Amino acid sequence: MTTDIQRVIFAAQLAASLILENGGETYRAEETAGRIGQAFGCNMDIIALPTGLTMTVAKGGESASSIARISRRTVDLSKLEAVNAVSRALTAHSIDLDEGAKRLEKIRDAKTPGGWGSVLAAGGSAAMFAVMFGGGWFEFLVAGLVSAAIQALLIFVPDQGGVPLGCLLGGFLAAALALVAASVCGRGNVSLIVWSIMMPQLPGLAFTNGIRDSMRGDMVSGGARITDAVMRAVVLAGGAGVAMWCYLRLGGAATWLM
Repeated sequence: MTTDIQRVIFAAQLAASLILENGGETYRAEETAGRIGQAFGCNMDIIALPTGLTMTVAKGGESASSIARISRRTVDLSKLEAVNAVSRALTAHSIDLDEGAKRLEKIRDAKTPGGWGSVLAAGGSAAMFAVMFGGGWFEFLVAGLVSAAIQALLIFVPDQGGVPLGCLLGGFLAAALALVAASVCGRGNVSLIVWSIMMPQLPGLAFTNGIRDSMRGDMVSGGARITDAVMRAVVLAGGAGVAMWCYLRLGGAATWLM
């Protein structure tokens, strides 16, 4: 039979893992797991990192420890809100641990929303960035269409951490397709189009979370998140640089890069 302490650690670990996997801060994962444990009379010691989670739960002379590997990292604010709702229900004793665990498992197994909706969002945001940067209707159309096409392609490109293939491919296609459009149509500001396409791809949330973790004293977590965000930005820029280099090597006019 599963003891109370095992049920607590299962629910707390699952909630914290979901927060880390879906773009939440490390301190938020620690606080959520801690509140779940405290609501059921347990003492909690938790260390959350972007790549792993360790916790020890103690109650009435009994203790248990758990380690979880965080290998999937994305941004899904709807799942974060759902986890917070379950956490509040558990701490208020509106539901018991078994029901809480079932709801958390349902959240974990749910598909991340987005898909073709994210394609429209990427295209629309890039088009608006083109206008904000001072572009005309040509830059507006090209940035929107290219960004939407890239996002549609990235749906099928897995991102398992490490070197972000999606960022490299996104940067390369942003510059390559912008250069092709400008060359074929004989008009357009390529630099402005590339900036506009890249803006939705920049890891702004990861960088912000890294700064927040660092300001709260979680230097390891903050440094890891900032490093990951900087690496993705560098790879994104590198992909665009490779496309421009190839364009020039193939005899393209440098005037389109201005």
